[in-house]
Amino acid sequence: MNSGAGTGAGRRERRYPRVKVTLPAEARHIMESFPRRGQTANISEGGCYIEMVQTLEPPTCVDVVLWLNDEKIQARAEVVCRHAHLGNGIRFIRMSDADKKKLREFVEKAQKSGGVSFRRLGP
Repeated sequence: MNSGAGTGAGRRERRYPRVKVTLPAEARHIMESFPRRGQTANISEGGCYIEMVQTLEPPTCVDVVLWLNDEKIQARAEVVCRHAHLGNGIRFIRMSDADKKKLREFVEKAQKSGGVSFRRLGP
């Protein structure tokens, strides 16, 4: 089964090429003080899929933090799909121009190298 197929959100999302990458990620509901941590399964300039156990219902508005190697980027986003206890599809709504540029460069580089592996921060 292809979840999201035929939905407006799915069609909108697909205009950006996806690349399979595993990166540290956080999604925080704008009404909560704690982030839900996980990792990406894929990413594009338009959004990502974050694997996490504590999923959120669409169309929840969230603040997302992604770590592109040592670079932190942030976005306001919308949850567009939910797979209970597995993860959420995320569509970026608002991001600074500087973070958009970092994300675009990261995605282009990852596409050329065939994806990027998880890279932990700190010791």
